[in-house]
Amino acid sequence: MKKAILFLSLIFAGLYLSAEDKDCPPNKENWNSEKDAIAAIETAVFEHKETADIGSESWINTIAYYSCDMEYGYLIVKCDKKSYIHHNVPVGVWTALKEAKSKGGYYNFYIKNKFKLQGKAQRDAA
Repeated sequence: MKKAILFLSLIFAGLYLSAEDKDCPPNKENWNSEKDAIAAIETAVFEHKETADIGSESWINTIAYYSCDMEYGYLIVKCDKKSYIHHNVPVGVWTALKEAKSKGGYYNFYIKNKFKLQGKAQRDAA
């Protein structure tokens, strides 16, 4: 199991380092805060929108993935006190997060502080 996780993490690291900046949806100039960005993403038309079952996680309420091309997308993680938005998240990272036994553990190790949203909306980001 540990070898499989290591193998997947190496693949995801490669995907992360080679990720292009996808401009989807294109109205980012209207995002003045992270809250604006999340609201815009949640109401925009994406080719793919998906949420995942959290199970018994204590600190994550919901996770959702939004993508125009099913290669990269936005990941929104909502907790009791704050929501987190990640940009250019490869679909493989999303798939692994959905399948992870501990969503919080996977998030902290593979996603947290990575795939940050850039620009004006980053001002309010954690």
